[in-house]
This record gives sequence, structure tokens and C-alpha cells, in this order.
Amino acid sequence: MPDNFFLIGQVIHDLEQDCDYRLLWTSSTPDLPSYWLRLPGSSNVPQEVSLEALSDGIEKGRYSFAPDIWRPVRSGEAGETALRLRDKAWALIQDAVTDEPAIYDAKKRRKILLGIEEKTGTKVPNLYKYLGKYWRYGKVPDALLPDYSPCGKTRDPYKDSAGRPGRPKIPGAAGKKLSAKDLRNFRAAFTRYYLGKEKLSLEKTYLRLVGDYYTVKDKEGNTVAPMDPDEIPSRQQFLYWHRKNRDTLEEALSRDGQRAYHLKNRGETGRTETHLRGPGMACQIDATTADIYLVSRDDRSAIIGRPTMYFQMDSFSHIVTGMNISLDPPSWENAARTILNSVEDKVEYCARYGVAITPEEWPCMHFPSVILADRGEMESRTADLLCKHLGIAVENAPPYRGDLKGIIEKHFDLINIDMAALPGKVEKDFRQRCARDCRLESALDLYEFTAIIIRCVLQYNNYHYMEAFRKTRQMRQLHVKPIPRDVWDFGIRYMSGGLRTMDREQVRYHLLPKGEASVTRMGIRFDGRYYTCDQAEQERWYDLARSDSSWKVTAAYDPRDAGLIYISPTSGASPVECRLLPKDRVYEGTSTEEARRIAAFDHEEQAAYAPTEDFHRIQLEEFIEKTKADALAKLPQAPKKSKAARVSEIEANRKKEKEAIRERNTAETMKRQGILPESEKDAAGPQAVSPITRMLQEALDNALKGGSNDSNNS
Repeated sequence: MPDNFFLIGQVIHDLEQDCDYRLLWTSSTPDLPSYWLRLPGSSNVPQEVSLEALSDGIEKGRYSFAPDIWRPVRSGEAGETALRLRDKAWALIQDAVTDEPAIYDAKKRRKILLGIEEKTGTKVPNLYKYLGKYWRYGKVPDALLPDYSPCGKTRDPYKDSAGRPGRPKIPGAAGKKLSAKDLRNFRAAFTRYYLGKEKLSLEKTYLRLVGDYYTVKDKEGNTVAPMDPDEIPSRQQFLYWHRKNRDTLEEALSRDGQRAYHLKNRGETGRTETHLRGPGMACQIDATTADIYLVSRDDRSAIIGRPTMYFQMDSFSHIVTGMNISLDPPSWENAARTILNSVEDKVEYCARYGVAITPEEWPCMHFPSVILADRGEMESRTADLLCKHLGIAVENAPPYRGDLKGIIEKHFDLINIDMAALPGKVEKDFRQRCARDCRLESALDLYEFTAIIIRCVLQYNNYHYMEAFRKTRQMRQLHVKPIPRDVWDFGIRYMSGGLRTMDREQVRYHLLPKGEASVTRMGIRFDGRYYTCDQAEQERWYDLARSDSSWKVTAAYDPRDAGLIYISPTSGASPVECRLLPKDRVYEGTSTEEARRIAAFDHEEQAAYAPTEDFHRIQLEEFIEKTKADALAKLPQAPKKSKAARVSEIEANRKKEKEAIRERNTAETMKRQGILPESEKDAAGPQAVSPITRMLQEALDNALKGGSNDSNNS
């Protein structure tokens, strides 16, 4: 080991003697010795040491370099008197300590110190005290500052010989001269009742203390009489002991638990964005129940309760990248829709709720590399598909550790501030006696409330100034304001973030809930509705289903939009978007729940009408049976002609029947037109018909024949 490895002022620990030494002087030549001083020690005389021996000891493990814990009192903590004494001592030894290495040689040192004694009158033993202090505490002038911390006498007020401290006791009141036993009783009662499972208050803890240790008890341990007040510690004595000896962190851990300790008492020294390389590296997702009651869009008098708000925020820029508002409780489906919203076109999304924006106002259309969430919905097996299919790592915070998602928790507070003036807002005194019932004041539906929250998100993303945000040096050089969108744009342009993208149909397919669809001859049937796609029509799926048989496919559906589903025709194939067939276009623009409600209504209507239809079908069946019976009764019992003859005469009989039908129709027509009254026809007979009547009848017959021919030709 080279000699220059050892430096003046280094502290070296001797493992054999278990003590420290400070190097005061290292020789530049092997012939001259080096010097060190033992720490701590009563001797103020430096000792010679060989750098070669030190190197050998370091290599063999006898010596080791130790931290310098022998620091002097800092001048900023010293008073005027201490500074004056320091300067006086420094003036005495300044010339001596700067005369190196002569001051470390015993003979030369004595000669130097005698000269100082002769000049100043300060004795050599006193000068050695100053030298030892100077060398021991780092060879700096502040080492000569007086240290008053070990000075003075420690008074123990609990000794038997000591008097009772404090103001005089009121006669007859509790109070005594405390002893070490009383302090042990205090600690035992405090640990058992205040820090124990019962978590009693200090007042009740004091009562248990008196009941356990300062009452007269019988053989069975029952309290039978109080002790003399002069033998009982007072309440003030117990509370004073608690104030003097309390450990705030111990109390927080014992009474509230580790979860509450981390949430309320843990120090806040870090920032979420400090370890991130840029936007998209990580995001936070969480849900909360909005403090507002909504009404139905169809019936404004119907109160539908409080909605659930989901937000996803970028951890680097604090911008809101996705949101979802629904009436469903927090669930994986809602979280998936929030992640899906983060990759959607925000212009199109906002337009659904009547909010017109430009792409620059909400530029987030990507999903992150890491999602920090709660242990609830993101700990399910369904959430594993984020890792398997989309490559998103999911990190779950411990239970009741909202402080680890401080960005999104703070955003909930800002949203509640924006909702303060909305009708139906839940107040602090909600459900208290005589308080105003905010539920009866609700006026917004889910559509209107979502539009308001979108506006709140846009205001936050584009105009909220983050006071606590720590800008980097490059941000300051480029004059980037701590506004979420500005920080996002800066990170996209100048930093290496973790923005990732994927085909939207594929993202939808993996994130949306799944169901089973059937490819049939009438279309792709899912949940009672029929869909189609270009691939199915080009590959003639419906013809195959009719010729062979239908088959099953997995379908992903958006509960908010019944007009679209996504299917994967074969394993590993890209998802295909399917739209409703024209016959089911009535479901376009509705949610899945609304579509099911429409289908259920149609089913209920059909079921309710079924008895009426059945009644008329029964009447029809009865008429058919009666007519059939009458026809069968009119048949001759034994036909005169053979079966073959009857069959061969079908065409002739058909022609004769047509002539008879024509004559009957002509007679009925003439009767309706009054050409030949029924009474005259019966009296005159066929021969009594006048020539004019016969002529009209022939003209009418010809007209009827021509009409029948035209109808046949058509």
C-alpha cells in the first residue's frame, strides 16, 4: 500500500486495543517518523508511528479506517464568551502548532512551550491541554471552543432524599412525592391501557392506574377502599410524566397501527416524478364516489344516486390521461374503460358529451409502461391481461396507503372543489339531524355531470399551476410553466418517456369484457343482436353457417356502446370490429344495459300479448274444424264413378266450375246494380228476360271475361 494513501487528519481504528487514533503528521521520507494521537485518551502527547507498520496493519486487518466522530463544537453554536476563550487559546498555541514537524518532537516541543510560558506566563501543563484539544478535534481553531454540555450536576427529583418538586399541594387533594416504583406503575398502566388493545384516553388510563396500584384491595383483589390522598399520584403528575417522556412515533404506531402511521405520520421527503425519465413511464389510477346525487335522464324526478369517477394520471406531468364516469361501483370493467379512454381520441370522446376541443388541448392517446393502483380491482386475475397482452406492469399499493398515490388523491380534492356549487352536492352535515337533504336538490343527469367533469379536467390539464412541482434546470432554461399540459409537451419533446401505442381494436379487444357470440346464417349473434363485418361478408361466413352449422367466437363488447363488438375469428388473429346489421339498428347509440332493457321490454310485451293471440287462434281452429265437418257431411257416401275417372275429369270439372263461378258473380253484380231485381228474376224466369237486359248481361259478361284475361296476363 503506498504511503501517500494515509492523509493528515484521518481516523484509524485499532481493533486490538479498540480505540481510535488521529494522524497528525505523515512523513514524506521513510527515515522520518509520523505521529498520531489516541482518541479518546487522557494523554495529550503525540506518539510516533511508522507508515509501513500502518500499511501492514491495514492489510492484515489490525487497523481500519474509521469515520471521524470527534468533531469540535461549531462556532455558530457558541456564545461570545466561548469565542473569546477560543481566540485567547489560539493566540497562545498558534505559532507552536504551525511549527511542524518540530512540535511533535518531545525535546523541541518542550523548548517551544517553555518559550511560550516565558513570554505569556501560561504554564506548560495548560499549554498541553490546548495542544491536546487542538490535535484531538481535527487541528482546527474551533477545536479550542469550550464544551459546556458535560458541565453541571444532574438532579434526580425521584431520589428518596430529594424534596417534592413543584408547587405546594392543596390539602386533601391527591399528590405525593414520586418514587422509582411510581414511575414503573406509570409506565405499566400507560403501556397496558393507553398503548394496548383498548386504546383508552389518558383520563381513563389514569383512573385504571389508581384502581390497579393505589387502592385498598381484599384477598380476592377487589377494591374495597381508597388510599390516603397523600399516597396517590395526582392527575397532573401523571400527565406531566407523560409530556416529559412521551414518544410521539411510538404512540402513533401503537394506537393507530402501521398503516395509519405511514399515511399520517410518515415524512414526505420525496416526489413522485423525480425518478421518472419522462411522460408515460408510469401512471396512477384510482376511483372515488362523487359527492353529488344525480337524476335519471328520462325521468328527472327519479334520483339515481351518486356516480363513480375513475381517473388515470401521468406520474411525470400530472396530466389526466383518461377518465370514466358511470353508475357502477369500482370494478375491473370500470378501470379497463378508464385505461381504454387513455388511448382514445379525446376530440371524439369529448364530442359525445357536447364539448368541442382541439387535439392540442388533450393530447394523450397512449398507454403507460407501469400502472400504480389499489389492491382491489387491479389484483384480480382479469387484470393479469394488462401484463400478458399489453405489456403494462401493474404495481399495487399496500392497503390504506393513499399517500403513495398522492397525485391522483389530490386531484380528487380539486374536483370536489369544482363541484361545490352543483345541485345535489353532499354537504358535511349530510344525514345530521335537521340538516338539509341534498338528495332532494339533485338536478343533473349522468350525461350533464360527465360534461362538467370533462370541463374540469380540461381546465386542470391546460391551466392549473402546480405550485409544489419541482422544475428541472432544462425546464427553467426553456421557461416551461408547471402546468400539466406544458410539462407533458416538454417531456414528449426533450425527454425519453415511456409512451406506448397499439392498434385500438386490439386494445379494445383485450380490455373490454368478453362474451360468447355465434356465427349464424342470419349474422353474428351476440346478446340477442345481430352484427356483421367486412371479413364475414367476403369469406361468406353466413353461407357456411347455413350450409354446415353455426360456430362460436369470443366477442369483446363495450357496455357503453351496444353498436359495436370486437371478435377474434381465429386464435392469434387481429381483432375485427363488427357493426350492427340494418335490422338491429334500433340499438345504435344505446348502452348494453339499455339494449337489454329494450329487448326485455319487447319480450315482456310479447309475453303479455300471447294470451290474446292464443284466444283468436283457438277461435280460428274451431271455425276450421266446423267448416271441415260441414264439408265432409256434404260428400256423397258412395261416388258413382271410379277413382281413375274422377281424377281424369279434374280439368273438365275445373272449367265447368269456373263458368259457374262467373255466372254467379255476374248475377250478384247485376243484383247489386239493380239491373234485375230478385223478385222479377224469380217471376219471369230465364225466358222472360227482355232483349235489352240480355244485351246488357252479355256486355257485362264480355267485360268480366276481358278483366279475367287481363289479370291472368298480368
